[in-house]
Amino acid sequence: MTQKIANDVYWVGVRDASLVVFDIVVPTEHGTTYNSYLIKGEKHNVLLDTSKKDFSETYFANLEEICPVKEIDYVVVHHTEPDHSGALKELLQRNPDITVIHSRPCRKFLDNLLNQDFKSWVISSGDTLDLGGKTLKFFVTPFLHWPDTMMSYLEEEQILFSCDFMGAHYTTEKTDSILNSALSEEDHKDMVEAFEFYYSMIMRPYNEHILKAIKMLDELEIRMVAPSHGMVMDKNPQQFYEWYREKANNYLVRLQSKRATIVYASAYGNTARVMEFVREGMEDAGVEVDVFDTSSAPMEQIINSIELASAVVFGTSTINAKAPEPIFSVIANLVVLNVSGRKAAVFGSFGWSGEGITMCEDLCRAMHMKLEQEPFRVQMTPSDEQLDQAREWGYGLGLKVLG
Repeated sequence: MTQKIANDVYWVGVRDASLVVFDIVVPTEHGTTYNSYLIKGEKHNVLLDTSKKDFSETYFANLEEICPVKEIDYVVVHHTEPDHSGALKELLQRNPDITVIHSRPCRKFLDNLLNQDFKSWVISSGDTLDLGGKTLKFFVTPFLHWPDTMMSYLEEEQILFSCDFMGAHYTTEKTDSILNSALSEEDHKDMVEAFEFYYSMIMRPYNEHILKAIKMLDELEIRMVAPSHGMVMDKNPQQFYEWYREKANNYLVRLQSKRATIVYASAYGNTARVMEFVREGMEDAGVEVDVFDTSSAPMEQIINSIELASAVVFGTSTINAKAPEPIFSVIANLVVLNVSGRKAAVFGSFGWSGEGITMCEDLCRAMHMKLEQEPFRVQMTPSDEQLDQAREWGYGLGLKVLG
């Protein structure tokens, strides 16, 4: 079912209410949508994105309900992730005369996606398309959340087509409307939770780029935000926009931070004992330290602390020649942050081998974190002398965090 969202502007996307996991790792409690929009002008008709390939039949039925494919002149590819571009190849097969509008980084992705010649228009920020009575303005916004991402703005209707920025994996069968103003109070609460979860799982690593985009978009009067997933925000769009700004400012907080997060896993209490002296040393140096036992601390609290920390310190025991699962779990969840260049260090106690410490260091390097000093190792129970050394090790690390 399609919907008119503004004068000659239509939602022609599809709903995927049964989706429970997106991109293998993101739970989707409320399903999702693959949003596509059609703008009809006096001179040209333009399509904004397509849909996931699996839904092509429904998608083209929706599209043809509003406009025959043969009458579409342009398609804007806001980015080439397959959930938005999956039906693009079939669209161009149905009408090879359509011009594909895209950012410069997008061209290589399109070539590999389509494996065919196509009409192309590479845009730069500020370029416009005159549709006849309607003007579409383009903005290049890389790494929100792909390097090819761009956004579009319909000047006359003041609609920002924001790609995945300000999106949400959310749909509901309680209303046929794609507008958030049509939601009940209960459903609107669910949508807001989905909106915030989408940010935390997908957009959060790109706070630096969010701030750059917001600086560019601040010149716009935005009456409506039409993202690539979830509801079209015609009610209080500025509230969601400012929420993104506030969250993205965490990037600036971290740059100015003198904080560190210690996460540890201790099988018999020896690594935990070393941790206490490492923390003392860092605090003596003037660093504010958060400490989490990975076997019991909520993952969300750990990740939120690491997001604001300028250094991450891993304390690990070794079990069966490996770091224990809770440490690996924290490292796996760092996918929702950008930790490249983040200061890091590793310490731990072990029985006879100590591979867990080496594994943690290797994973830090793989994530392009900056190991500040050699790991601190203790075999079995730490002596008083070794605990003093742990404090000195922590003090030295604290000075590097402050430096």
